[in-house]
Amino acid sequence: IFDQNVRTYFKRIKRKTALLIAASCQLGAIAAGADEQVHTKLFRYGYYVGMSYQVTDDILDFVGTEKVLGKPAGGDLKQGNITLPVLFAMQDPELKAQIQMVHEGIDDVTLRSIIDSIKKSGAIEQSIEISDRFLQKAFDELEGLPNIRARKNLYDIAKYIGKRKF
Repeated sequence: IFDQNVRTYFKRIKRKTALLIAASCQLGAIAAGADEQVHTKLFRYGYYVGMSYQVTDDILDFVGTEKVLGKPAGGDLKQGNITLPVLFAMQDPELKAQIQMVHEGIDDVTLRSIIDSIKKSGAIEQSIEISDRFLQKAFDELEGLPNIRARKNLYDIAKYIGKRKF
């Protein structure tokens, strides 16, 4: 499970989250009778928002508290779900060796130590940068839409997603 790459990760989150949000945004425009250019832009907006949302969610698995997450930090890693912060952290061979020791029965102290190492590796910051890039692309898609209240709401939604980080 640890021999995944960033491309595979993006393909997975595209299918898991981004396409659902993209289709939802596009369907709203189609139902409202908007022209094809508008619903295409809204599809791309939803796609980028969805990608940013999922990357942010994966970041929160390391930096969020159990109270906020509703589950212990590092739960995805413990279950074998390799996320973007893990992929970036595994670029360090020593840290990769530690991460590869993670399994469902790992004790909490060891898991906490590995999570702390991932947080210190710069992987969280790299992942935030990627999330922010997706968010900026979502904002760019909104620029070509008519200046109506819905556009401001979509902007606010994307802005909220960008603030979920901490």
